[in-house]
Amino acid sequence: MPLSAGVLLLIALLAMPATAGHQPDLAAGMLDLDGRPVDPLTPSAGDRAAVLVFVTTDCPISNRYAPEVKRLAREYADAGVRTWLVYPVPGDTPEKIKAHAAAFDLDLPIVRDTARALVNRTGVTVTPEVAVYTAEGEMAYRGRIDDRYVAFGVDRPRPTTRDLEESLAAIAHGGPITPRTTRAIGCFLADLLP
Repeated sequence: MPLSAGVLLLIALLAMPATAGHQPDLAAGMLDLDGRPVDPLTPSAGDRAAVLVFVTTDCPISNRYAPEVKRLAREYADAGVRTWLVYPVPGDTPEKIKAHAAAFDLDLPIVRDTARALVNRTGVTVTPEVAVYTAEGEMAYRGRIDDRYVAFGVDRPRPTTRDLEESLAAIAHGGPITPRTTRAIGCFLADLLP
């Protein structure tokens, strides 16, 4: 006895793999430095959160934050927080990215967001800007790393608020996560994307 179109559609939908709160086609255009697809929002065993740090090879503000990004990645790795560097500018070739990562000693997982899937999903507008996702796929924080930069070209000797670190501490200690957004200061992606 033939199945109706509605029953076939229902069977197809039920057979689709479950995702952790994000679109199944999100990985399109997200590549590692060898050109293989990668999805930083798909958690590995033990991951509690993914930190996406949007950078470019030539943004001086992103480059100035390299030590802080490394410190936070190292400090929260044992708590199940995986930090990714996201390069969303097409001109940042794998060769340029490798040289950039080596110059700033950034030994972190890297993703090239060639189709801007992560830029579009997160809503980031500058580099550096971060987006923190829980293992369940919910955004816990998006914005600045800290408040060191007051405006483009205007900075403090040291930050007074460490927004990213506060969010990571809440995740690491199982505290309540109140999704929030802060305004990041940096190199505008609109100026860098075609």
